[in-house]
Amino acid sequence: MTASPSLHADRRQTVWQHVYKELLKHALPDSRFHYDFLSFTPDFRGSSDAVDRLVELPAYKAASTILATSDGSLEELRYRALKDGKKLLVGTYRLRRGFVLLSPSRIPDEELRVASWLDGMERPGVGRHVSLAQMQEEGIKVDLCVFGGLAFNTQGVVVWEGQSLFEVQWALLQDVKVLRGDVPAVAIAHACQVVDEADLGLERIKPEKAAEVQCDFIVTPEKTFEVQNAVKPSSGVDFDALDAAALENIPPLQELKGIRMMEAIMKKGGFKEEKKEDKGPTAEELTGIEMMEKIMKGFKF
Repeated sequence: MTASPSLHADRRQTVWQHVYKELLKHALPDSRFHYDFLSFTPDFRGSSDAVDRLVELPAYKAASTILATSDGSLEELRYRALKDGKKLLVGTYRLRRGFVLLSPSRIPDEELRVASWLDGMERPGVGRHVSLAQMQEEGIKVDLCVFGGLAFNTQGVVVWEGQSLFEVQWALLQDVKVLRGDVPAVAIAHACQVVDEADLGLERIKPEKAAEVQCDFIVTPEKTFEVQNAVKPSSGVDFDALDAAALENIPPLQELKGIRMMEAIMKKGGFKEEKKEDKGPTAEELTGIEMMEKIMKGFKF
C-alpha cells in the first residue's frame, strides 16, 4: 500500500513539484535565468490566447488603472492594456525599485510595445517611478489586479507565488488606500499550472495566511476559472510579522513604515518645542523623520 503524498511532504510543495515537471514542457526560458522558475515567472506558449480571454472579462473592460506584475507571462497583457488606453502600475522585480506608472496618453503608439517590456518600461520618457505618497497625492486608484504565478489550484489559491511579490504589493497599496479590498484579482497561467489536488491524492489547499489573496479568476489559454467569494486580506502590512530582510530590501515597505511613524508623531501632537529636560525624538521617531525626508525629496530609487 502506497502512503498518501500528504504524509511525506507539504501539500504546496507536492503541487509545485508536479507543476514544475509539466511547466518545463511549455515555458519559455529567460535570457538570464534559463528555466530557474524560482527566480522568475516564465511566459509560456499560448499566453496570448489567455490574454484574449482575459480582455473579454467585464472587470477588465471596466478598469481604468491596472496593477500588473512584472511576470514574463504578463508581457502581452501589459501591451494590450496600454493599447486599450489603460494605465498600468507595475512593481519592479522584487520591488527593488518600487513601482512604475505607465500612462498610455504619455507614450507614443510606437513605444507601447517597448513599454510592456521589463527592460523598456523604465527607459527615460516611457514610465515613471512613483512612491506611495505620490500615488496618494495624485489620487491613483487601482481597479483591477492581474498577476502571474507558478502554481494555483482550481479554487483560485496561489499555491506557489514566484518572484513578483504580488501579495506584498496588494498589502502596500491597500494600506495607503490606492487599492480597495474588493478589487478583482485575475491570474494568467498555463493549464498545467492549475491543479486539482484530488488528482494528486491531496486534500484541498485553502487560503490560510493573513495576507493571502485568492484569485477571482484564473485565465488559461483554454479556460477561465471563476471563483466565488474569493478571500482577500482585510488590512494592510503587518510590520510585526514582517521579515527584517524584506524591510531592508524593499523601498516601498521602508516608505510605508516612515509614513506610519510620521502619522503616529502627528497624532501625539506633532513636533513640540523642545524643553531643556526633554531628550528630543526617540530613535524610532528619528527613523520616521529620515524616511519621510526621502519621501519629500521624491523618494528616488
